[in-house]
Amino acid sequence: MRRVMVVGATVLVAAAAIGLRTCAAAGREAAPPASPSTAAESADERPATGPRTEELGVPVGWSRDATGARAAAVSAVSLTGELARAGFITRSDMIRVLASRRYGPTLADLSAAQLDAFIDDLAGEGLTPSQLLLQELPLTAVVESATANSATVQVWALLVAGGDRLGAPRQLWRTVTVELVWEEGDWQVDGWTVRPGPTPALATNAPVASLAEMREVTAWPPVGGA
Repeated sequence: MRRVMVVGATVLVAAAAIGLRTCAAAGREAAPPASPSTAAESADERPATGPRTEELGVPVGWSRDATGARAAAVSAVSLTGELARAGFITRSDMIRVLASRRYGPTLADLSAAQLDAFIDDLAGEGLTPSQLLLQELPLTAVVESATANSATVQVWALLVAGGDRLGAPRQLWRTVTVELVWEEGDWQVDGWTVRPGPTPALATNAPVASLAEMREVTAWPPVGGA
């Protein structure tokens, strides 16, 4: 009788162990696969829009699709201030990274002429680039066309311009049409056309900011996902 009881107890223990293993396996199957490493691997497998890195202050390494082209165009427009404040040699080097081989010299001339026009318009003759506030803030962008080798993107942006001893900064709303080509493994600027507007009216009795206030807020980090 004792042997029967021992055998019976052994059978019950074995059954309980099997039941525990079965429940544990079922629990593992029901639990969501929330492993951080697995999630990271899945994210790495998705194509990243970019940029992957920077070269001479210019973001580079965009995905070869319409999303990457749009992001590259927005990034290029946002560099207006950096290009203006850079010295001639540094500006040329930055444009060499930013633009295609064909369009680079044209963009360099266009940037220099634009800087001179801003200074003239502000009556800021004698200002150095370091004394100039020039910041372009892209707001929205749309891809007009895109293939594997070229794209055209329109970027609506607000340009804030001012300088020391020149009073309140000015605002300029404009739309920049950026043409891009896929060259040397990245999107490169291959055309740049600017037209004024659309320009909203200021609110009634809206306060006008000082140069110091505008320098402070335009120095904040840009909002991502533009």
